[in-house]
Amino acid sequence: MRLTPLELPGWVEFNTWRTGLKEHRFSSGRGGAEVRAVFYLDRRGRLKLPPTNAYLPVVFSSERERPSGRTAQWLDVSAPLVEEMAQRGFANQVRLPPEVDDVRPWQWRNFLVRVFYTYCLDFPLDNRLVAELPRRLADRAARLGMTVERVADIDPLMECLAQTERHSGFSYGIDPREMRVAQSLLGSDSLRTYVCFDPDGRPAAAAAFLHAPGARAIEWVAGTRRSLNDGASCLLFRHILEDLSSAGALGIDFAGANIQGVALFKSQWGASLVPTYSVRTYSVRAGARFLADWRASR
Repeated sequence: MRLTPLELPGWVEFNTWRTGLKEHRFSSGRGGAEVRAVFYLDRRGRLKLPPTNAYLPVVFSSERERPSGRTAQWLDVSAPLVEEMAQRGFANQVRLPPEVDDVRPWQWRNFLVRVFYTYCLDFPLDNRLVAELPRRLADRAARLGMTVERVADIDPLMECLAQTERHSGFSYGIDPREMRVAQSLLGSDSLRTYVCFDPDGRPAAAAAFLHAPGARAIEWVAGTRRSLNDGASCLLFRHILEDLSSAGALGIDFAGANIQGVALFKSQWGASLVPTYSVRTYSVRAGARFLADWRASR
């Protein structure tokens, strides 16, 4: 059975090492259908989504082709999953991958459900769907002498991430030691690090993707140096799409589309806007989080 990037043993080990959370793998199957998941549990046995994880891995498979048959099987095999999640409770909000497009089992169990968005792109890439602007900027960057490489050295990546954190006022919360551990546990095939260099060899843009053949690759982190960008991000992502397609990825998940400026960039590559959902049980903490979000929106 093929694993998705977030189920890879190296990725799970990295998250448990980094956070102290405990891994628990869940599966439920019947009649040719199966749902499986990777839970991360805190000391109280509650589910917790580790930082910089786009989603909690939940994967559904069915032998049936008709939508009605697949839906019926999903409702059947997901019930034990939802029940275990309800019994364990939540330490934070848990996001489900975009492949989980039916969250009624959680709603019926009185979970708090919220909607988010991401962009998903399928391979092979249809270049006719890519907007003119990123194509033009990528060509311009190439003419200026910029180049893209898949690298083992994390220093250029960390430099670009730090620049983005300073400009955007947020933190990925990943230090060089943690990045090296992730690289060691996953290997260069599963954690693919790309850097766009300017003509003087300085890193202008960089990104790291989680990859497992036969599944969508997932963007983990990305950053740019604004003073050197000048089309570097577009040239970088064009190379990433070509490399991941050649490596056997089914497509990519940009892992988010809720930040306005970032969403605009992601929308121009011919990807589809896809809803994703977060779930958690009702609690005092969940209520406090809801009130904080409401006050911020006001």
